Amino acid sequence: MLGFIRRRLVKSTLKKEDFERVYRLLDIPAIDSDCGDLCGQRCCQEYEPGVGMYLLPGEEVMFSGREPWLKWSYKSARHHDFPESWRGLVAFVVCNGTCPREKRPVQCRTFPLMPYLSREGELSVRLDRLTGSLICPLVRNPEQHPLSSQFVERVLDAWSILIRDPLVRDDVVLQSRRLDEDENSPWRGLLR
Repeated sequence: MLGFIRRRLVKSTLKKEDFERVYRLLDIPAIDSDCGDLCGQRCCQEYEPGVGMYLLPGEEVMFSGREPWLKWSYKSARHHDFPESWRGLVAFVVCNGTCPREKRPVQCRTFPLMPYLSREGELSVRLDRLTGSLICPLVRNPEQHPLSSQFVERVLDAWSILIRDPLVRDDVVLQSRRLDEDENSPWRGLLR
């Protein structure tokens, strides 16, 4: 069954070595202390039914699919909120709150930052105000909980590797335009 699913997953140009390098880069805390102490490790658990994490295309090579701390499912990219270039299935994982820190997926490692590509194609990282403001004190109060400059630099380095894959780049562009829309929304100031 797993072989059948792997054949239908969204295909990536990234190799296991790329993900291993990214994981090593991101093996660093976001702040000087455990950020999970600020929120009760809210982003590391299913704080609402069905809340989890989509893996990046190709990232499934970092997992066996039998991790006892993850519940796996596969979603059709066509029926979910992914770029049109994504064809096939996307791995979706829900953590039971006991994941080994060194095994976390990329987007768990980079949170509360998200990659941002300007319309000119310049990469930077920004606070994930699209989802992070719902659960993360680092996003809600960035001046009270400043991120480590080394963490920010490494997240940028990691996304520089990841966006070499056209599918990952397409998703970063999509999320960047959504962030632009959010930042330009007349409701933004009223909802925060």
